[in-house]
Amino acid sequence: MLPQRLRIPAQHVIYAFDPTTPPIARIDPPAHLTVEARDAYDRGCNDLDIHAYLAQRVPGRMNPATGPIAIQGAQPGDTLHVHIQAVRLGPRGYVATTPGTGLLGDNPVPTSIQPFDVEDQTVTVAGVPLPVRPMVGTLGVAPATGAIEALSLGIHGGNLDFNDITAGTTVHLPVWAPDALFAIGDVHATMGDGEAHSGVNIDAEIDLHLSLTPGQHLDWPWFETPTHVMTIGVHDDLTQALRIAQHAMETRLIDQLDISPETARALSGAAMDLRLGQAGGYGVPVSAYATFPKSALPA
Repeated sequence: MLPQRLRIPAQHVIYAFDPTTPPIARIDPPAHLTVEARDAYDRGCNDLDIHAYLAQRVPGRMNPATGPIAIQGAQPGDTLHVHIQAVRLGPRGYVATTPGTGLLGDNPVPTSIQPFDVEDQTVTVAGVPLPVRPMVGTLGVAPATGAIEALSLGIHGGNLDFNDITAGTTVHLPVWAPDALFAIGDVHATMGDGEAHSGVNIDAEIDLHLSLTPGQHLDWPWFETPTHVMTIGVHDDLTQALRIAQHAMETRLIDQLDISPETARALSGAAMDLRLGQAGGYGVPVSAYATFPKSALPA
């Protein structure tokens, strides 16, 4: 018998993770959900009029995330496990080119909105076919205090924008506020590593399994794919972000393998891959990821 799955429509979204925001739903973990997600432009580019979109855009209302969803019993110091089971894309996504946006924002191309049509596992723009590569850009929980824009990222999760956050991946999030107040959105049909400009922003449905481990404190989120474990570093400076990600991975290796720091350092050089996460600017810090093969770790 299949587990009952709660459906969360995208009628209510947040633009900032905030512990004072009332939840739109409450779940008792473990639970299966299907969450509808709006595209990162908040469905403001559907008519392909980029100038109308820019004129009507409200500052701060970017990267809508469906939620928040209260996790019954979640308390600060717990860990929320978010397993992504499936990502189903809408039929059309969009990429806007606007001055000041992305890694080459100071060398702009003409302002435009490009539609990307999705069909048969292919994303097509201007006759150029690309393979579909669905991923979830934004997911996280409320911070302990204050509000963090959904466009940003940090110890709560947020705008992580990493291609491995996709079907089959589990994101482990530290809980900072009562009920966790989880939200998710910002799906891309495909996105280049580092998001030098923008991934293909698109409406989607996301199937999730949420579970909770009480009393399991995390300093930062970490990630599991079927083949790798991953840690994250976030900083205004890329080198520092890479250093934070590596330190987090070495700490995890020491704990999981019961090895010395020097052995963890040697394993980092032998098998750890460093990858860009969010490096396109957008007024948010740089993120980097360290990945290590699960085959070398205890089951």
